[in-house]
Amino acid sequence: MKRNDQEAIEPAKLEAAIQHDRITVISAGGDLVLHIRHSTVDSTAHAHAFRVSTTVLRRQSKYFDRLLDPVKFGEGQRVATAHEQLHTQYQDLTKTIVDELPVVYVEDLGRIPTVKSIEPVCLDFLNILHGKEVQSTLPAANLATLAIVADRFDALEAVQIYARRKKLMAGIDSRTLPKMELALGEGRVRQRLLVALMLDHCPWIERYSLRMMAQGWTGREAAVADPLWWDLPGRVEEELSLRRSYVLETIQSVQEHFLSVYSTRKRVCRLGYDSSPECDSFQLGEIVRFFLRAGTLKMQGAITNTEDSEIVPYAGDLALLFDKLKQVPEYQVNAHHSHCGIRTQYVPFLQLVEAALPHAALCGTCWVEDRHNHSWLDSKRPLRWSQGTSELDLRSTDHRRRHVGLRDFFMATQKDWLV
Repeated sequence: MKRNDQEAIEPAKLEAAIQHDRITVISAGGDLVLHIRHSTVDSTAHAHAFRVSTTVLRRQSKYFDRLLDPVKFGEGQRVATAHEQLHTQYQDLTKTIVDELPVVYVEDLGRIPTVKSIEPVCLDFLNILHGKEVQSTLPAANLATLAIVADRFDALEAVQIYARRKKLMAGIDSRTLPKMELALGEGRVRQRLLVALMLDHCPWIERYSLRMMAQGWTGREAAVADPLWWDLPGRVEEELSLRRSYVLETIQSVQEHFLSVYSTRKRVCRLGYDSSPECDSFQLGEIVRFFLRAGTLKMQGAITNTEDSEIVPYAGDLALLFDKLKQVPEYQVNAHHSHCGIRTQYVPFLQLVEAALPHAALCGTCWVEDRHNHSWLDSKRPLRWSQGTSELDLRSTDHRRRHVGLRDFFMATQKDWLV
């Protein structure tokens, strides 16, 4: 908690604002003037004052409960003393004129975006704390900003309850047409995921964590001036980046498997023709050429190191990667080897990974209720996953069973694919 210094906020100007009735009334019988100031990175300062109820603030916000505690903080003691004096004069504090109410100054609304005025978000926040209604069609960006402010003052629970009661997220969904949903850019997706994480809205956690992971919108360093949704809290950025890396590793393991199978002396073509060795050599050459064209394989000499940079992981949309790899043709050396190509075996493996991908997103329920066990960050990697013997049940209704099987599938250091 920041200890606010009244003189650091130019009290003379603030008193002038109070005298000119520029105080927004949240509670007509409020016993406190709350002055909020927020400065941006470019040194632009926003300030506004509100008449509020001390009792409501302390009940709804742990931050204000501590700040206004007359025992723990001098600010609370000052307010309590002022209330005692006013009570002697007015008996009923709700009848006190605003000019005589004690003023509490707080700074910083958190990592909110640049705004023309802080009044709208402060109004929404304080009205919610005081049990009042706010705009029913709150856009996702405004809701994300509201969540940041609520988190700053340790009052997320009040906003969570209000958002659920008013079905704010459902309202946003109903106004978002399918085409609009598909067109959402990274910033808007991040806003919704931040709302979901802070307000424990499980459907959005799963939907938008998958969107971020699949699109490759992870692993980027946010600037200091960026809103909080560009640097998601709770190690979510690290979590999604790690999960994507394991998905890419699994896709690559399928490719490596077929290259390895056709590179050994073991016969792959099972037709038993004299041309079977020629068939295997042909298949090896064709799949190498296909992966090179697809950009998923890079040839490099081993005599000396001529590379100046390391390979950069695929950063694009995973759906496009799957579509590209599933275009592998059914190569055949001649008409007698019509079923010897890798397509009939390679594509089903890709489809298995593709089907498992949505389940690699953050499960909203598990992330909210059992984050430690649901996270992959601190999980130990299994040594081996074997197709046919290791468990991978994507349809299981048992969350833990499904998640453990999926995590082992993607995180295993070695995967045994059956051909």
